[in-house]
Amino acid sequence: MARRRAACAGAKAAMSHTHPVSQAALLRWMQMLLACDRILLQSQDPMTMYQAVCRCMVEHSDIDLACIGTMDQNDTAVWPQAHYGRGQDDLAFVKTLAKPDPQYQDAIQQAVAHSTPVWNDHTATDLSAARSAPSDATHWRSWGVLPLAVHDRVMGVLMLRSLLPGLFDAQAQSLLQQLGTNLNQALVHQTQEQARREVEFVLAESESRYSSIFANHCMPMLLIDPDTAMVVDANIRAVNFYGYDQPTLLKLKVSDINILPPDVIRAEMQAAAKSGKNHFDFRHRLANGDIRDVEVFSSPISYGGQTYLLSTIHDITQRKREQERAEKMQWLVQRFIDEIPGTVFLKDSQLRLLMVNRYLCEQLGQPREAVLGKTARELFPKPFADIITDTDFQMLTDGGQRTFEEHYQDRHFETHMFVIEDNQGERLLGGLSLDATDRYEASEFTTVLLQINELGGILPERDFLTRGLEMAEKLTHSEIAFLHFVNEDQQTLELVTWSTGALRGCSAAFDAHYPVEQAGIWADCVRQRKPVMFNDYAHYAAKRGLPEGHAPLIRLISVPVIEGDCVKMILGVGNKPADYTDHDVDALSLIGNDLWRITRRARAETALKTQLQEVTALNTRLADAQSQLVQSEKMASVGQLAAGVAHEINNPVGFVKSNLGTLAQYVQDMLVIYKQYKALAQSGQAPTATDLKSIKAAEARADIDFLLEDLPHLITESQEGVERVSHIVLDLKNFSRSGDTQWAWADLMAGLESTLNVVWNQIKYKAELVRDLTPLPQVYCVASQINQVLMNILVNASQSIQEHGRITLRSGVQGEQVWIEVQDTGCGIDPEHLGKIFEPFFTTKPSGQGTGLGLSISADIVRRHQGHIDVDSTPGKGTRFRIWLPVFPAAQQEQAEQANAAA
Repeated sequence: MARRRAACAGAKAAMSHTHPVSQAALLRWMQMLLACDRILLQSQDPMTMYQAVCRCMVEHSDIDLACIGTMDQNDTAVWPQAHYGRGQDDLAFVKTLAKPDPQYQDAIQQAVAHSTPVWNDHTATDLSAARSAPSDATHWRSWGVLPLAVHDRVMGVLMLRSLLPGLFDAQAQSLLQQLGTNLNQALVHQTQEQARREVEFVLAESESRYSSIFANHCMPMLLIDPDTAMVVDANIRAVNFYGYDQPTLLKLKVSDINILPPDVIRAEMQAAAKSGKNHFDFRHRLANGDIRDVEVFSSPISYGGQTYLLSTIHDITQRKREQERAEKMQWLVQRFIDEIPGTVFLKDSQLRLLMVNRYLCEQLGQPREAVLGKTARELFPKPFADIITDTDFQMLTDGGQRTFEEHYQDRHFETHMFVIEDNQGERLLGGLSLDATDRYEASEFTTVLLQINELGGILPERDFLTRGLEMAEKLTHSEIAFLHFVNEDQQTLELVTWSTGALRGCSAAFDAHYPVEQAGIWADCVRQRKPVMFNDYAHYAAKRGLPEGHAPLIRLISVPVIEGDCVKMILGVGNKPADYTDHDVDALSLIGNDLWRITRRARAETALKTQLQEVTALNTRLADAQSQLVQSEKMASVGQLAAGVAHEINNPVGFVKSNLGTLAQYVQDMLVIYKQYKALAQSGQAPTATDLKSIKAAEARADIDFLLEDLPHLITESQEGVERVSHIVLDLKNFSRSGDTQWAWADLMAGLESTLNVVWNQIKYKAELVRDLTPLPQVYCVASQINQVLMNILVNASQSIQEHGRITLRSGVQGEQVWIEVQDTGCGIDPEHLGKIFEPFFTTKPSGQGTGLGLSISADIVRRHQGHIDVDSTPGKGTRFRIWLPVFPAAQQEQAEQANAAA
């Protein structure tokens, strides 16, 4: 109705301003205007309205072509949207741009540019129209262009053309302009109506979507009235979370579930409204009384024409606890690394510090906040920062872990670095750097001491002291060094050596001996008997000056080496670029003491070597004497056994001699028979009965059958006798051999039998010999010496038996040792004598029957074989000697291994 009233009012206004014209033409224009207004009132969309208006104008007036075009907002071109009438193809040329130069503006451009209608009653007389019309369209006689605007913004144009000249007179222009105004208003109304419908659609769709989202959301949601703080609605997740049924929950206020006081809640809500904050961290109480940490996201929402707060509840209790644990762990980690006595750091892939400990901040003199996020180039001097940066980038590239040595501001650091990845896969560089200065200096010092000890036994004394002095100079970073001995009178110095650096800057001449009282402050260590240190030598009042040509002194340390109550040596260094410290004094003192200790030891070793040579020569003479003594004792034993041995030899020699006599008679008889056979053979004749009878008589006289039978027995017995004599002689020879010290593997059982052969004559008349022997492995020993031990014990056993007794021989193996036992049933040994039997020259035998060396030498032999002798004795019942020997003595085994290794 508003649009209808506006259209009618416009028509009346147009009629009131017209001049007298043809009533028929005016009526026609009025009918066209009213018809178009009806279309405007009934139309619902612009395109339909445009097409209907164009058709109505052509059908109800003399307009031949009506066209409505809209503007392209991107390039301001006008494009036809609806048209009706003849000459429609002519619209293809309509594409214009609004240019500021009037030379190129046509009627459409003018209408668009100035937002005013453009009219022409005769096209042929209008040059601009001619330019805008196609060449075959010169038949148009009248035209007009009306701009169409919405909210004062040109949105398009209404273009009219007619074949009649003068059609668009003032009255027609007024009516058509009113039509344009009505068209604009209709367009505005349709635009607003379309927007309203779209808003209503969006709102309806939004409310529907809200209801669905609210009900089915995966998180608890509350709808809250901001004026009353009442819970208006709650989804099923909220009902389950808070533990109330829905009717009960919808009766609660926010203050019933939020543990904050109501006034604090209101203040929070008001502050949020002012600041636009929509995120809160609260603590909510559940129906069962549990308190949960929640994250609340609130935003205003219009629903049913009223504004509410839509709150989404996120239970962060577990996350909060984990966050608290993580924060606590981070705090503990920070506390932990802060207690590490070294630098701890973690860097990102750009080498920015992410984590540092207190030690690093203290070294940099900056708080942790000022250090985090910075790189090495922002914290350290350039040369050192460049080294760190290059090393760090190389570590990030290579990965893994490495340990580096770093030197910064006269300190030595040992840095262990490693590459790790965060949960995003970014490489991080971690490291721990410990101050290793003390250890480094200790290592340097230890190296110097080791080198000094190595050189002590190699170089001559003066060369050794010079090398040690230069090491002290280098260790203390000095430029000069000197070393002097202090003589026994403690009044004079013996100038020993100077370092190369000191001699390079010194041309003064020095005597071999220098009085202490004339020496400068460098000798104060002798006078004060303690180390002295001067870091400002030039301003020291009592310095006494230096000899002409002496190397200049800037700083000085001089330490005494004291042994007992005497100063033995002075060691000094000077001219360190920086001040000397107590550490330098301690190091120099230790080096000085070590140099003196090794020098003194070398001197003592030289003296000891001379003494050792003398002792070795004496020991050689003693060994020779001992060997002679052993041999003498052995020969004495042989002498005592000589009669028995001779008897043992005489027996076989006697029956061999008897057998030889019998054998001679047998040979004589056989020669007689042989001669008869030979004579018969030489005659060349067959033997006669007489010949055969003579031969048989000779055989009968010789008893040839007995002779042939007895002859092999005589030879065998004679051979056995000779072998018995030979064996006794060989055993005696081996036993009596002097100087036999060759170690070799030996059969002790064979040695025992050999020894029994030598002493058998002394045993067989006094004792029964019982063998209870176990086979023994071969033993590494000097066999002749072991045989001597066995002989001494066997002889002693036989001599201890007064009339007739028994000697029992036993043997055995136990682990890596063997033993041989000799037990007799003789008189035994008194307890007071048992502990002395192995002492030299101890004997209980009558004078002339023993030397007292037998058992002493035996015990010594067994000890040299790393064995021992056990003795058990009961007076009146007998004695048992058990000899223990290792199969392979350790000393001999070690010598054999060394020989094999050398080979």
